[in-house]
This record gives sequence, C-alpha cells and structure tokens, in this order.
Amino acid sequence: MSRWPWSLALVAACSVEQRDDTPSAVETSSTSDAQPAETSSAEQEDEGPEVRLDVPSAEESTSVAGDPNCTSFTDSGSVMQRPADIIFVVDNSPSMLDETNAVQAQLNAFSQQIVDAGIDIRVLLLTSYPNPDAAPEIDTGVCIEPPLGGGGCPLEDNNQPIFAHVQSIIGSEHALDKILDTHTIWAPMMRPESVKHIIVVTDDDSFVPADEFDAQFLALDAGYAGYKLHGIVATEPCGEGSVGDQYIALAELTGGVIGDLCEQEFQPLFDTLSTAVLAGTSLSCTWPMPEPPEGKVIDPSSVEITLTLDNVPITTGRVDDASECNPDQHGWYFDDNEAPTQIINCAATCDALAEAMTAELDIEVGCATPMAG
Repeated sequence: MSRWPWSLALVAACSVEQRDDTPSAVETSSTSDAQPAETSSAEQEDEGPEVRLDVPSAEESTSVAGDPNCTSFTDSGSVMQRPADIIFVVDNSPSMLDETNAVQAQLNAFSQQIVDAGIDIRVLLLTSYPNPDAAPEIDTGVCIEPPLGGGGCPLEDNNQPIFAHVQSIIGSEHALDKILDTHTIWAPMMRPESVKHIIVVTDDDSFVPADEFDAQFLALDAGYAGYKLHGIVATEPCGEGSVGDQYIALAELTGGVIGDLCEQEFQPLFDTLSTAVLAGTSLSCTWPMPEPPEGKVIDPSSVEITLTLDNVPITTGRVDDASECNPDQHGWYFDDNEAPTQIINCAATCDALAEAMTAELDIEVGCATPMAG
C-alpha cells in the first residue's frame, strides 16, 4: 500500500508562559486461569505522530496582524496514516497445537509486513505462555521471539511499547469473554487515534454471542468505535472443534476478514490478515497541537484550519465539542478547550479523510478563530 503524502504548515500565536508537559507511564500486568499468573510490566510513553519542527529564533518571529502582542512561529512537518493497535487472542485448548505453533512462527513476519508499509503498530498478545513442565508435543503456550518479542522466552517476551503479552489461558469457547475480562490490563496500550483490530485464532466457537460482544466492547471506550474483528476459525466442520459462527458474524458486522482454519495453510492466512490491517489505516482524524518555542504557549482561540483533500479545498470551522458537530458539515474541536493537546475532526471530516488519497493541511493562528455554523 502506498503512503499518502501530507504537507503541514502551522503558524501559532503565543503568550509568554512555560508549559509543563509530563508524559504518563503505562503499566500492563498479567492474568491467568487455573494456574499462577506470569506477571510482567513495562513503562511506555504514548507518542503521537512524529513531527519535525523548524522554529525560528525570537529575532525571526513576527507579530500577527491586529495584535502586536501575538508572537508567531512556524512549525513544518508531516502527519502519517493512522496507527494500528492489534489484539491477538489465541486459544490454548489441547487441540490447538498446530495453530499455536503457527502463531509463534508467523507473528514476527505478520507484524513486519505492516511496519514495512509505514504503519505504526502495537501488538497485544492474549494467550498463555508455554508450560515448562509440559512436553513440546502437547504444549499450546506461545512465546514470541525478537524482533517483535523482547527475548526471554519461553516465559517472558514483552517488548513495550510495541508488543505486550498478557498471560491468560484461553479456553476453547472463551476468546471473546477474555477480551472483555482483561480490559483493564491491556487498555493502557490502546491509543485514542489508532485503528483497532482484534484477531482470534481458535478451532471452536464463542459462547458470547456476536451482538453481545460488539455492544459490550464498544461500551468499554468510545475510542473503540470502528474496530474490526478478524479470525482464523473453522468455516465448516473439521477436526475436533466447531464452526466459528460467532466470529464469522462479528467479521461481517465489523468489516473484518475470516481465514479458514481447516485448510491449515497459515502463511496465506497471515498475509490476508496483514493486508486487512493495512487497508484499515487512513489519514488521521486527530492532529497533535504544535509545540511552541520554549517559554511560550499557544493561544487556542486563534487556531484556524484550511484543509485540501484530493486538491479540493474544504471549509472547516471550530465547534465547542463533539456534541456540537453537524453530521452534514465539516468541523473540528479541541480535546481540551483550555489546554488543548489535540485537534479532533468531526465525523463528516473524518469520513472525507478516510476516502481521500491526498491531503494538505494548513493550521494558521491569528488572534481569533471562526466558529462553525
């Protein structure tokens, strides 16, 4: 998939005040059923799209027309496609030996295909580690080697922030239930601006119906809207398991893809999944606020945006919050009106960004900003 070019020019008005930005740390832990948990934790910083700054010196700063106290600076850079957060859930039942071995062998190549396409990904693996007391021919635990994993197999492979393994034994019908039950553990790894993908590998069906899971998952966090569920499941009776009807229904509901477990050809299945993840990325609906020069802060009331999609200028104005967005009109709002860190687009603009092949963005800051509508 080709990457879509962005140009980003920002002119921001400032006042003299030092802003203190302290990144928060994220910790993940582990759970298990029927055996002691393998607990692991790591700290991470949640970083937005990389932006290159070109900030002139104070002598080069200019005053914004109409207010000699508004000092301006220029920020130039690029905004990439939306990142992808991927939740892999792997059934550990005894009949899953070939499948768990395939995940262990293929997950690095799967992830690398997405990274090579320029997509920023994080991978969460929800499954059991190998049992050191079990013979390899019956052990359905999974541990991922570097470069995705952090080393330390068979009992530790975390490599945050790009990869986390939550230890949990996944029963044959429990994949969807485990996603919901462990949410407080893996939620800190999810980024608000990312596309969410769930990939389930199992030879059985779920006891949680598709529509119930969808409703409960979306209720966990508003940022999970638009998630896609994919699966490597049985599409017809084969082996010891059951047809994955609930996973098939969820894939249809969310726009995911299904690979047939019965074929036991895992490389093509993982290729299909990586293609699906790439197709789900689009131009970001959320843009980071530019960083001002040292000792300055941006005046939020002065931000104005000009957006050009596929060479067509788009008129977009600010609204107070998401509830003020008009479904038929372009618009945007701050994540925090008093101390914004992100510019978030309304649904109509997000839809247009999702369909666009190219986009040019100008964010200009004077001493006032028009309100939409």
